[in-house]
Amino acid sequence: MGGLDIVTPHPPTPPTITMSSKKQYHLSSAMKRTSEWISSQEIPSDITVQAGGTAFSIHKLPLVSKCGYIRKLVSKSNQPDLSFIDIPDIPGGAGSFELVVKFCYGMNIEIDPINVAALRCAAQYLDMTEDYSPNNLISHVEAYIDQVVLLSLSSAVTVLRCLESLQPVAEEVKLVSRCIEAVACIACTECDVGSFEGAESGLDAKPVVDWWAEDLTVLRIDMFQRVLIAMNGKGLRSYALGPLLMLYAQKSLRGLDIFGKGKKKMDPKLEHEKRVILETIVSLLPRERDAMSAHPDLTEVERKKVCTLMDCQKLSREACAHAAQNDRLPVQTVVQVMYYEQQRLRNTMNGGLIGGESPAPSHKSTTPATNTQADEILKLRRENQDLKMEVVRMRMQMKELEKPSARIPSSQKPPLPKKSFIKTVSNKLGRLYPTTSTSGKTRPSKDRRHSIS
Repeated sequence: MGGLDIVTPHPPTPPTITMSSKKQYHLSSAMKRTSEWISSQEIPSDITVQAGGTAFSIHKLPLVSKCGYIRKLVSKSNQPDLSFIDIPDIPGGAGSFELVVKFCYGMNIEIDPINVAALRCAAQYLDMTEDYSPNNLISHVEAYIDQVVLLSLSSAVTVLRCLESLQPVAEEVKLVSRCIEAVACIACTECDVGSFEGAESGLDAKPVVDWWAEDLTVLRIDMFQRVLIAMNGKGLRSYALGPLLMLYAQKSLRGLDIFGKGKKKMDPKLEHEKRVILETIVSLLPRERDAMSAHPDLTEVERKKVCTLMDCQKLSREACAHAAQNDRLPVQTVVQVMYYEQQRLRNTMNGGLIGGESPAPSHKSTTPATNTQADEILKLRRENQDLKMEVVRMRMQMKELEKPSARIPSSQKPPLPKKSFIKTVSNKLGRLYPTTSTSGKTRPSKDRRHSIS
């Protein structure tokens, strides 16, 4: 019997779900050539197998010698001369069964990342194991998977996409989990190599993932989720997670209009798919209460434009503490954040004192709620004082920056409006919240700096 031609192809184009007319033409032509070859043999065909809606007139002996499934059907049949078998649910349909027939006749077949998934599942479905014939189809296909598919990220992703329509057999042969494991290992290795090369060259590692991220965007959302979970288990770099999720969202949510009066109604099925994608992406976001650095190459003007869209009154306490320490934010934004944070702290303390609690309750009447509220007020006072110290520090820095400008001729001085806003806000803050004696006070401890800039 002949063997298989295992061909290592170039990175293939992922298949579409529907079969094109061109592909149908080539498939029917191949089937016709196979039927003609079988008809040319001296022994006439003695059985017709209908697989995936296509009839194959072939011989029993080659199939029975390699396919345990067909052997059982023939042996259990009440008819002495079984002449027709229907296999409607064979994985891969008529295309994969044609490759099975060629293999049973000893013809050479070509395996590639596009057909290997369907061929492996079809071989499993037809029970083409070593129990019925040595070097059977399953062992040949497994050799290709180990030597080609699991060593190439693009091939593994292509197989994963083909496996989406081959459930549950694909899970039974554990091909899905093996491809996911291979993708996770290769992607994390590429991420580590890119980071190491950046460090060796003295340049910062690129925060945006490279070519392998584009390959992952073709996966269905459930497969993408499993791949990302496996990558996190392999130690995926934190700077690669955000850009990877954003890239997938841009590809998969394209055409989704959320805002605007001209929003078009979407098909309910498509809308449900988009909702599932969005909810899954949100579930994959990091749980830590840290900040991820995005777009580090923005200019000062672009940062100001971005910060104008930020509502400082809605920032959390952790975000305000981070903004006060973040040197990348514009000075106007930092001052505005601290101003609103001091207002919030002042309102919170006033509200706590108005509640009617005794300022010095006895130990007998002290309740856990009262102790918690008192601790919270003390904490807010300390944070208020820390913010005041930050304002003083910033004002001193601004004064230092203004000193060299006094020596510059008036014709070369920059226009006043660019500084007047900062100076006015600083003066107002000074009048609203006069600083107390700074004896015994220190700068805020670095324990509060828990965000990643």
